[in-house]
Amino acid sequence: MDPFELLVQAHRPAMKAVLARLIELFRAHDVRYAIGGANALSLYARPRMTIEIDAFVDAVRKADVDRMLAERFESVHVGRFHSKFRADDVEIDILYAGASAEDFALASARDAVILGTPLKAASPEALLWLYLVSKNEQNAVDAVQLLRAQAGIDVNLVRRELERHDPDALARLDKTLSTARQPTVSYEASRASRS
Repeated sequence: MDPFELLVQAHRPAMKAVLARLIELFRAHDVRYAIGGANALSLYARPRMTIEIDAFVDAVRKADVDRMLAERFESVHVGRFHSKFRADDVEIDILYAGASAEDFALASARDAVILGTPLKAASPEALLWLYLVSKNEQNAVDAVQLLRAQAGIDVNLVRRELERHDPDALARLDKTLSTARQPTVSYEASRASRS
């Protein structure tokens, strides 16, 4: 088992089966998607626990996807750009593409295996862009973690996309890059500095 699978097995074992069912439905109904969030991050950086599965889905299929998922999972919220479903103790966040970062996540999705399920996952560049435009504090931490773990990430591609679609996020990119370049402090050093 990989580290993410071990983490999920210990804290949220139903996630493996829920992810497999979700992908099976997407395939059976020919839905274009990309798995994002902590599930995709686990492919590129040290995994962290999550309670949800994030999927970016082509907005053209929104009505079909919402109906299909409502038949198989508990419907929590159906919104214009975001719908939420639940199975067991796992939340499923469906984010309908339409914003540039989400469209890029769909367009650059790559084949991967998460929790034993072959699927399409967001590229590290797409994750970085999504994290940069998010207001969620955890995503800022994830962006730094991603940059530290992926020396080969195409930051210039992300910069070009931000220049075209979201110039306000360029300052966040530079700040995140600066933070990622700073040396990490070990647990022992951190404890010693507090004493």
